[in-house]
Amino acid sequence: MIARGRTWALQSASRCPDQAIVNSGGRGALMIRIPVRYRILSESTGRFALIEDGSGTLSTTWLDLTDDCHGLPEDAIEDESLLPELAACLERYFAGEVVDFGDVPTPSASLFMRRCWEACRSIPRGETRSYGDLATMAGGRGNAARAAGQAMRRNRLPIIIPCHRVVSAAGGLHGFSGSCDQAGPALALKRALLQMEGALKRSEPGLTDIFRNDPMPLGSSMDTCGI
Repeated sequence: MIARGRTWALQSASRCPDQAIVNSGGRGALMIRIPVRYRILSESTGRFALIEDGSGTLSTTWLDLTDDCHGLPEDAIEDESLLPELAACLERYFAGEVVDFGDVPTPSASLFMRRCWEACRSIPRGETRSYGDLATMAGGRGNAARAAGQAMRRNRLPIIIPCHRVVSAAGGLHGFSGSCDQAGPALALKRALLQMEGALKRSEPGLTDIFRNDPMPLGSSMDTCGI
């Protein structure tokens, strides 16, 4: 079981996620600011960050692909001891091991989006599903594939929620991390992850040094696309 800590922090939708309410010793509630903490795992796919905000909410991202929606605040604190069990599981995943992230809860969201994330988590390693398949698995009706695609685009826990396993109906990669650039680093990363898991043959550039030759600067924006 992954240790969470900070059980005293309460999150409110009306406040920033890095603020919390604590008991101020009988004088009422006191709102304090808890800085975002992060830990960088230097993997062959680039700088992969494990992030925890002041409310204890988790997110993960590749800093080399980060856009303004997923960037770290200026006062974020790097913590090399952050969530050691989860960090170890992620490192084992990137080393090629089969890892179960079932202890990490699926984030709160709209009912359909959360069902899409849960359905995505059920896709076995080494397999893929289309956006239409995912929509059906989540109980969607009609043309719900676009909504399923948006759920994958808004996934804040890549790898833990393996949105890279969702592809187009024709089998193409389509998009990843907000980008549909077929020659860009985001889809190169998606391809590499699927190759590592055995869902794609290694007939194209693989996992090694995707970003090391020309890494994108932290905070760079990438083109976005719909499904």
